[in-house]
Parts: sequence; C-alpha cells; structure tokens
Amino acid sequence: MADHTFRLKNTPLGTVLVKFYRVVPYTPEGFQRRVITDFWEMTEPGKKKEPWGTARYQGPLEYNPVLPEAVAALAKKCPECNCVRIE
Repeated sequence: MADHTFRLKNTPLGTVLVKFYRVVPYTPEGFQRRVITDFWEMTEPGKKKEPWGTARYQGPLEYNPVLPEAVAALAKKCPECNCVRIE
C-alpha cells in the first residue's frame, strides 16, 4: 500500500487521488514493485477498497508535472516519501 494517500477535490482535473511512496534506494524497478503490490491489494476480490485508476503521473516526486503546487504541499505531510502516483 501507499505510505500516504490523499484525495484532492475541485482541481482543474477534477477529483485526483495522490499516493505517496517511500522507495529507498530509489530505482524505477523498486518503485514499480511498490505500485504493483498496491494494485494487487486494491483490486483483490472481496475487499472494499478504492478503485484503481489510470495514472496521470507516477515516478519521482521531484519530476511531477501534475498539479505541482498542490502535490508539493501534500508532500510536506510525508517528508520521507520520494515517489508519487497521481490518478
């Protein structure tokens, strides 16, 4: 699961789900493993969870082009997180 998950409402993109992850040391493969694990947990039959959406961005937090100011403000609540997935 993501280390922290937030829902941003009333953005220019509509409602956006922002998931923060801590991947140390960062590698694209390590981050992909975390996201895949999150996907399997979120889509497991019989469990009521958030639906899994299409990513608008997923990768290192520092390169995020989607709602950068809002995501940066949320990132302050998870200072150890270095990756983000925005749906």
